[in-house]
Amino acid sequence: MTGLTTPAAVAELRHELRTPLNLIIGYGEMLLEDATDPDQRAYLEQTLGAGRDLLSIINAAVPPSREEISEEEFTGLQGCFREPQARILAATASLLAQASGNPDPQFERDVRRIRSSAERLLTVELPLRRSDTHPPSSITAQPSARTVATDPSARPACILVVDDQEDNRAVLERRLRRQGHTVECASGGYSALDLLSRARFDLVLLDVMMPDLDGLAVLERMKANAATRDIPVIMISALDDVASVVRCIERGAEDHLSKPFDPVLLRARISSCLEKKQLRDSELEYLGEVAKVIQAATAMEEGSYEGAILAPVAKRGDELGKLARVFDAMAEQIRVREARLRNQVDALRREIDGVRQASRDTVSDAAPSLSTGEVFAGRFEILGELGRGGMGMVYRALDRQLGDRVALKTLRPELVRDQTLVDRFKSEIRLARHISSKHVVRTHDIGERDGVYFLTMEYVEGITVRELLDTRGKLGVAPTLAIASQLAYSLVAAHDQGVIHRDIKPQNLLLDAAGVLKVMDFGVARLAGETNGLTEVGMIVGTPSYMAPEQMLGEECDARVDLYATGVVLFECLLGRVPFEAASPVALIAKVLREPPPTPAALDPEIPPPLSDLVLRLLAKEPGQRPANAEELSQILSRLS
Repeated sequence: MTGLTTPAAVAELRHELRTPLNLIIGYGEMLLEDATDPDQRAYLEQTLGAGRDLLSIINAAVPPSREEISEEEFTGLQGCFREPQARILAATASLLAQASGNPDPQFERDVRRIRSSAERLLTVELPLRRSDTHPPSSITAQPSARTVATDPSARPACILVVDDQEDNRAVLERRLRRQGHTVECASGGYSALDLLSRARFDLVLLDVMMPDLDGLAVLERMKANAATRDIPVIMISALDDVASVVRCIERGAEDHLSKPFDPVLLRARISSCLEKKQLRDSELEYLGEVAKVIQAATAMEEGSYEGAILAPVAKRGDELGKLARVFDAMAEQIRVREARLRNQVDALRREIDGVRQASRDTVSDAAPSLSTGEVFAGRFEILGELGRGGMGMVYRALDRQLGDRVALKTLRPELVRDQTLVDRFKSEIRLARHISSKHVVRTHDIGERDGVYFLTMEYVEGITVRELLDTRGKLGVAPTLAIASQLAYSLVAAHDQGVIHRDIKPQNLLLDAAGVLKVMDFGVARLAGETNGLTEVGMIVGTPSYMAPEQMLGEECDARVDLYATGVVLFECLLGRVPFEAASPVALIAKVLREPPPTPAALDPEIPPPLSDLVLRLLAKEPGQRPANAEELSQILSRLS
């Protein structure tokens, strides 16, 4: 026989051959414990059987008592590995193929570890003809270069070695540098903390017993600091009793290694810690990217989103990167739509400014029921009349208790004669108070004083769409879309609370100086409809020009009556007239029920056909032919914008 090895080299060879077997058997047993699929269990049992056969071969060929082995014997040993190794590779290939249909990342990683370990068996080299410059202890301590290079978990790292004994630091530093790591050393606890504050490390090897600040104190300070708490720490100490080890683990150490340490074990534990650190770093990076997506969503909600926020995340090749790219594309579409809406609102504001330059269209010249300066219900000081209509008078008032200006509406007595209707009205108002939208005039309260029922509402300085139309005649496409989009938003908010307006018309649409539309009188129209029907003493209640056919006929109504009225409002904004006109209420009702509405685009070619088609759809006689709800209307309008 030629090329005999030394006892130290045989010991190293035993370590190198047994290490992969520990992974094969260890992972195989864990996976088998969790496996429920019969095929998986069969493949795992095949893997474990082959692994145990390999272990038996190694134990028989290279026992701890053996002091030398020749190249011929080692070659024969490798030949014995091939058959059980082939069984492991075949079984793991089947497991990976089976997992591809319903992948479990953890299961796949574990199976690949088993497979990689089996492949490494035939890459282990026989340590022969060592240089005389290396003493036997050095040969035993240092694993073969080939093994280090093929270890899938080995990677260069920046490691901090902390020990008050110079010789201990020197030994550790030499071994770690041979494994390809960058090493810094600290002679005590305080110097270690100083280095940690100034540099980034992947791992800390920390002695327990040090005179200035012991390792446990350093460990506690590291784990209490957000900047260092995620750095793994391996405690190294001559104290190897269970209590000492437990103290280290309880304070956050990743592992414990007793002096004098086995270099192979040191390398394995470092590799394990670095792998966990890498996974943790990936997790933290991922969470940081998720935080950027959340930040972008918050910015979008606040209207301050910029695409650059997600640019780094969008470069990722995983699902999070895809989400960022989709989010950014959606944000761009929203930005474009919002820009168009701003342009529409600007056009609307110009229309409003033009009306404000003219004399304001006032309400009836009849004397108001409440005089300016009068204090109503012992609380509300009347500042002036805002308007009057079929349901009562509206005043601008000062709430003396709160110091706020409010709109106060007094209801006509004939609307509130029946207590049952009053109770129903109160219930409707309570629902309306839950509507949360900047496009709805908030209803504050309902009250009664000396037989007069009244409502208090948010006071908004502005003009109604009725005033705008009476002054301008008709509006352009952009102002009309601005009104329509905001009206749709208000209906979405109201209908979500179960509140139907039933009397959408230009008189109930208020525009402030910024062009923001607010809908008035949610919860009020139902009282008039239930009390009066369509006509009473020559007065039309409910404004037939804006009423849906089913509403006119007294049939069961749902939220789509508000969509019909919205169609009438849009028609009037675009053309300066309602779709149906007649000399008498009866003739008007007949037209609404029987005749098709005119096509807006046919009356004015400047009206875009899609907008014209939407108006006709809203004016459909049958509710089922209109948009299903206000949300669908809002989506259609966003596309038209």
